[in-house]
Amino acid sequence: MNWKQFTIAFVSIAMISFPQNIIGCGPDADPYDYYTSFFHQNLPDAKGYKPFYYTGYNFLYDENEPLLPADALAKEWSNYCGNNVSDADAKKFVNKFAWKDLNNLYFNIEKNQPLKIPDSVAHNSMTDYFIKQKDLEGLGYIMYAKQVEPYVYGGETSWDVPQRDSLKMAKLIKNGQQLYTVAKKDIFKLKFAYQVLRLAHYSGRYFDVIKWYDEYAPSITGNSVLQPMCVALKAGALFRTGESKEAAYLFSKAFNASVVKRISNYLGFKWSVNSQTERSEYLQRCSGNAEKAAMLGLFAIGSSGNEIAAMKEVYKLDAGADILEVLAVREINKLEEKYFSPLLQHEKGGKALYLSWNDDASDSSLNENSKAVKELSGFLHDVAAKNTVKNPGLFETGAAYTAYMLKDYSTAKKYLAAAEKMKLSEKVKDQWALTNLLVTINEKEKIDAAFEEQLLPSILWLYDKAKKEKAEETGYYSIQQWKTFYRNLMSEIMAQRYHQQGDLHKEALAIGAADAIINNYTGYAAGVNFLRNKLVSKDVEKLYALIDNKQANKLERFIIDHSSVTRTTVIDFAGTAYLRDYNYANAISWFKRSTDKKNSSINTNPFIDLLYDQEEALPNEVKYSTTKLAFAEEMLRLEKSLTTDKANLAKNLYKMANGFYNMTYYGHAWLLVQYDRSGSDGYYMPKDATAFEREYYGCFKAQEYFEKAMNASTDKNFKARCLFMMAKCSQKQLSRPQYDDYQDNYQKMEVAEKKYFEDFMNSKYFPQLVKEYGNTAFYKQAWNSCSYLRDFVQKK
Repeated sequence: MNWKQFTIAFVSIAMISFPQNIIGCGPDADPYDYYTSFFHQNLPDAKGYKPFYYTGYNFLYDENEPLLPADALAKEWSNYCGNNVSDADAKKFVNKFAWKDLNNLYFNIEKNQPLKIPDSVAHNSMTDYFIKQKDLEGLGYIMYAKQVEPYVYGGETSWDVPQRDSLKMAKLIKNGQQLYTVAKKDIFKLKFAYQVLRLAHYSGRYFDVIKWYDEYAPSITGNSVLQPMCVALKAGALFRTGESKEAAYLFSKAFNASVVKRISNYLGFKWSVNSQTERSEYLQRCSGNAEKAAMLGLFAIGSSGNEIAAMKEVYKLDAGADILEVLAVREINKLEEKYFSPLLQHEKGGKALYLSWNDDASDSSLNENSKAVKELSGFLHDVAAKNTVKNPGLFETGAAYTAYMLKDYSTAKKYLAAAEKMKLSEKVKDQWALTNLLVTINEKEKIDAAFEEQLLPSILWLYDKAKKEKAEETGYYSIQQWKTFYRNLMSEIMAQRYHQQGDLHKEALAIGAADAIINNYTGYAAGVNFLRNKLVSKDVEKLYALIDNKQANKLERFIIDHSSVTRTTVIDFAGTAYLRDYNYANAISWFKRSTDKKNSSINTNPFIDLLYDQEEALPNEVKYSTTKLAFAEEMLRLEKSLTTDKANLAKNLYKMANGFYNMTYYGHAWLLVQYDRSGSDGYYMPKDATAFEREYYGCFKAQEYFEKAMNASTDKNFKARCLFMMAKCSQKQLSRPQYDDYQDNYQKMEVAEKKYFEDFMNSKYFPQLVKEYGNTAFYKQAWNSCSYLRDFVQKK
């Protein structure tokens, strides 16, 4: 994490967290879903650590304190008053009721004055306690605390800073010290000490806070939540007076002692620590291994880097530390981001359905992180085997999962078998089952019908967990990890396996199933996009046959029924797939079955003859409309005419060539074969381009037919036009250098760019056009409309 992004001055324990996006620009990634994960973050039994679950995109996973002081104190008051007082009534009495009403109650108890209080106060069970027990010491403290509150409240949940009256605060401090002296019960000595320290802190009397804390230390004991809150007040004062190392130590103690104000104490610790100073210098302040383990854990939960060594040391110092479970899950999640996600994306097939800017799939990065995964897996297994931690089943299951990440399936199965014999919480049992499913899918050489039948119960179990999961709201985000796990399983694991065995039609369905669980898509989605951009006609035929197959196995039927790739979307795309193949008869057959009027309609002329590229509709095409079906029918007619209408051979060839050209990325009717178009594509051939993409970006078919038309004609003007169009096509076949190909080597990129533009300007067809057709009417037209031709002739 980048701590330099915090510009708000540190105010001891009264701080809030500020979310930060460590990524510079571009669309925002979801900080809770930007890498491929199958390991649940909420597995630790340790309470109060949710803000410190791993995310590399936010400063904290959750900005809300695990337990508010008001709730913890209400619980203490209800325990103090006895079984007849509820936590809710205690919270209302202490936090909501007006001082004047409590004052009236006080004098009713002390001097038997008339009790004039609202019904809400009268009917409160804590009011009943004070009346019956005549506990004036307890009631008097609450009344004093209410007088203090206006001067010390603020800064935790509000940007509004309360007005501090130092004179009134000084009087309250003096009053509090007097009440501390006369208090009969230790609990009230602690409470008055806390209020005095708090007033001194917000008065800026930091040396007094330190002095008085030390004086009150004998009373600042016990299990009250106020004890660590007093420690934190002294820590804040130490920080303000330049004693940062001692402040870090006390913030660490306060953090470890209570769930209350855990974020505040964490922030105090971080501000007290100098990142340039060795951790060992801070650890020297600790007394005993348990304190060292707690502080070292606090260092580690604020780090996005590798903290396996720190976790090992925490284990060595205090194997029973709660924070160990949190650290273990954090390290697994980090390596999911830095190793597992890039590894999956490095391989062919599947699709990650999330936005991320941190993917590094370089061999060196994968190599380095694989060592970390192996080290982590071994450590988690060793810890679980020794049975010295509180939750060994979590560690063994984590060891199995990290072995799975390394594709070491035999070791993963061994660890899973060991974990199964341990006492597992329900959460860990679910994680065990998911890990076992992942290992089972990946260790199988081929996913055939029998194996799909075997997988069905586990897939249904995961789907059921995903559907029943309640969303957890954190800030602006809704977190549903089991839905994410199901999505990732379908879109990356299952889809990738299907891809690797050549079942692209099932890959499309699996990606569509991932869509459906997250977004309930029924139309355009990643699965539909995959269908339209990655499948060819033979795959589409297989996909339709599977969807239409009444004998499909149960897993196939489940995925078919829960996918955004539906029977309708397949039918609607099939005609387009055949159009890309120039198979017009099959295209016509499928278009006639389609009900997709929107995507089959074209508002630009697919046979228009343009010397310049124009993708948008022309002004005179405002009312123009045709269809993919009509285009396919005309192309089929033209194709047949090549053998039956020799008189118009050149003309028909030229019209077909225009049809081919207008189907390309640069063409006037690209919508014939695509559903969307990026303005940043073009003038390069994608890596691993399909046959369709080669034509779509390269115009080879169009060039071939323009040449055929030229050779079929004797008209010099017509031949000149054909030659010019051939030059247009060949120009598109020169691939412009791409930044990704030069690994930030801008000098090489610049040289390649210069060479590209030289080749771009020097068309192999222009010399022939100038020499043989320079005196034609078309040449003059081209000269006036084409700057490239003029530049070539003028040697610019």
